[in-house]
Amino acid sequence: MITTNRFATVLIAAAFALLLLSVSCKEDVIIYDDDDDTNAVVDDDDLTPTPGDDDDAPSASLVGVVLNAYGQPLGDVAVSILGTTFGAETDATGRFRLDDLTPSDRAIITFRKEAYARTSLPIELRENIENTIVQRMAVVDHVFSFNSSDGYTFGDEEPLKLEFSSDNIVDAQGELYNGSVVVEVTVFDLVSDTDDGNEILATPGDFTAVNSVGEEKTLESYGMVQINMTTPSGEDLQLGSQTSTIRLPVQNLGVPPVIGDEIAAWSYNEALGKWEEEAVGTVAEFDGQLVWEFAASHFSTWNCDRPISTHGCLTGTVTDSAGAPRDGATVRAVGITYISTTTARTNQDGSFCLEVKNGETVWAEISYSIAGQTATQRTDPVSISPGEASCTLGLSTCNDLGTIPVDIQTCISGIVVNSLNVPREGVQIMSPSGGVSTTDANGSFCMATPVFQMSEVFALTEIDEVGYKPVRVFTQPGLPNCQAGCSNLAVIRPYDTTSCAHGSVVVNGQVAENLLVEVYDLDYPSVRIYSTLSNSDGSFCASVPSGTNASVQIGSGDSLCGIETVNTDSMGGEECADSGQSGECYSLNEFVCSL
Repeated sequence: MITTNRFATVLIAAAFALLLLSVSCKEDVIIYDDDDDTNAVVDDDDLTPTPGDDDDAPSASLVGVVLNAYGQPLGDVAVSILGTTFGAETDATGRFRLDDLTPSDRAIITFRKEAYARTSLPIELRENIENTIVQRMAVVDHVFSFNSSDGYTFGDEEPLKLEFSSDNIVDAQGELYNGSVVVEVTVFDLVSDTDDGNEILATPGDFTAVNSVGEEKTLESYGMVQINMTTPSGEDLQLGSQTSTIRLPVQNLGVPPVIGDEIAAWSYNEALGKWEEEAVGTVAEFDGQLVWEFAASHFSTWNCDRPISTHGCLTGTVTDSAGAPRDGATVRAVGITYISTTTARTNQDGSFCLEVKNGETVWAEISYSIAGQTATQRTDPVSISPGEASCTLGLSTCNDLGTIPVDIQTCISGIVVNSLNVPREGVQIMSPSGGVSTTDANGSFCMATPVFQMSEVFALTEIDEVGYKPVRVFTQPGLPNCQAGCSNLAVIRPYDTTSCAHGSVVVNGQVAENLLVEVYDLDYPSVRIYSTLSNSDGSFCASVPSGTNASVQIGSGDSLCGIETVNTDSMGGEECADSGQSGECYSLNEFVCSL
């Protein structure tokens, strides 16, 4: 049996342009350029049109961008429309585009990427506009394997627990499966700060649901887990006739449940894009922490939820910079004091209305297309009035965000120097919230970025090269672009002192040569500090800056072997070249896995 734990390590590989929306409720906005020449999109010749399609039939387009939990673009994400042959793959900036689609009141857009939890979102596809979607994805938390004939218990001594009975796994045809079972488990983080890896916008659907008697409901969550089982070659597996006990840590932002509370278990039906009530779980205590336990009849994405019984609403109008209404924008309300989201589309006049929970605090994310670009904006928090209100009862009772127009962009410029303070040429510079640049002969760079936003700026490094410490810049308005000059400046330097960590890796019982070893700074989850390859005897030595919390990751993607966290506060001075593989470097655990 092998296990791996999550670390969100996504490296941005290409530029994307950004703009900021000007609005009193504004927090940030990002514009993703959707130029057709740069998109990685499935060729139309490879797509089979829906039967009955012709040149005169109504047509819709879908553009969007896929991000990780930290808001950084994800490439190589398979995007498809459920029930059709239409699909695309995101490019390195997370962008995709689909044209010649059949309009639909409710199309289910699915997103798939290796090592990320599966997700989807229902969206109305309107004709004659660029329908827009911005979707986030969560990294898989745990990967483990066991033999189906033996059964297995995962996390017996942890708040998260999964039980697998012996001889209780079936294949897609419902036949008993005998062999190795690969399990991916993702516990969605629903309570962290949004900029610190919150995954509520990565969850499937939009918290709309159907209860056990067929009534439409909107849910408030207390925890969510996705469990996928496959064969080693990737074919889906499922539970047999016996249920599996799931124990899940309770998450809440408001009044917590109490021990003994019964809370319904809802599974996500991707074909409908809705949650369905299937079972009942009970709140208990494990090791001083509230947990929720229930018996699952199948594995999918499960949600511990109560239907929202007190309703409010949120309205507003999205326009372009000239005040013209923006039709077809996607607006998602996200709870701050409770765990839930709701989704709506703007009308021809740019207006929208979202159902929310009254007496609570929310913010809204607005995604739209303008001049071939995909944009997203987050509003400031809004306190929803305590009285009962609904979009169907009259908009005058709703909280109104007002008009939301487009604003300007700015830029960040700077210089990259080495440890001797000498400028470095040819270094690629990136920002999760901005663009990309390459330093010139003077070590200088410049990139686009939104106004009034905390932006991380970092330099990419080659194999066996120690990285540069990122710089955080809170962007201010001023000169708007690189051609005119920038008032936001950053100097990027190497980490001050370096220590090292050594270890070894064994894959499938054999020492592993040339397996990628990467070190990441946990304060900057997207920033790779150092990378190298394992030696012929499976050993490696990795440079780790002193005074940091770092993550050492062995392998990547479907070759991910394991991750170990290292604190180097008391380390410094040693280098791999000085001490080799067994000197005074920090000793990591041996990485042993099956791939």
